[in-house]
Amino acid sequence: MFGRNKSDKSRKEIEAVRKNYDLNAQKEWERLDGFSFEFEIAKRYLKKFMRGKTVLDIGGGPGRYSVYLAELGYDVTLVDLSEGNVELAKRKFREYGVKAEAHVCDARDLSALELGKFDNVLLMGPLYHLSAVSDREKCVEEAKKHLADDGVLFASFITITAGYNYYLDTAPENLIDEPALDLFDRMAKDESWSGRAFTQATFINSVEVLPFFEKLGFEKLALLGQEGLAGPRLTAIEAASEKVRQKYLEISLKVCENPQYYAYSNHLLYAGRVKR
Repeated sequence: MFGRNKSDKSRKEIEAVRKNYDLNAQKEWERLDGFSFEFEIAKRYLKKFMRGKTVLDIGGGPGRYSVYLAELGYDVTLVDLSEGNVELAKRKFREYGVKAEAHVCDARDLSALELGKFDNVLLMGPLYHLSAVSDREKCVEEAKKHLADDGVLFASFITITAGYNYYLDTAPENLIDEPALDLFDRMAKDESWSGRAFTQATFINSVEVLPFFEKLGFEKLALLGQEGLAGPRLTAIEAASEKVRQKYLEISLKVCENPQYYAYSNHLLYAGRVKR
């Protein structure tokens, strides 16, 4: 009975995520418009660690990373849970004149697609939404199946401090109306949190990330905060002059791998490879 209830809960959560992105694919594409610390810092680390020429973008949404990498000359295949995301990704591929494939599939089981091996596998979204550790493990194991020898896995998480940073940045007074204040209880206990945010979401405690990947047979190449030090003031900094943005970006890049500054970021990026 417990197993069935747990499975039902997982299905409901996944369906909520699917519906959210079906309705908000364009909004998700626009989220990284203009100057985005999350995107800018991630792009630099992708360039630093990517191997070969092929990319599997699992949970790639409407294709921001896929378009960027295809423009760099990578052979990209995108997979996403949401039909709305996949439809928009295909339109963006045509709009930007890039060659890339896109398919609808659940990140926890890609067997129906009969995909091969890829030099690089991206999980830049699925781990945001899976509340059960077992589901997050399935997702990474599935990515691992499709990772070529000496390939690199890139995976993003939402940080446990992302909600707090959001209120600091956008509307500090609205924190008193936040319905999920138990998130801060979890922060006090040094734990992660899962629940309803912008959709079903998991906010990860950074101390859990490296043991999670080590258990699954990976070794770290890098772990960093994708906003560096800018998370609590993103709106103001991203709207500032190019000179100001670049100075904050320069400083953030200097410290983004330092664990004591992870809390300033809304997203963590892990880069790793299978242990030899």
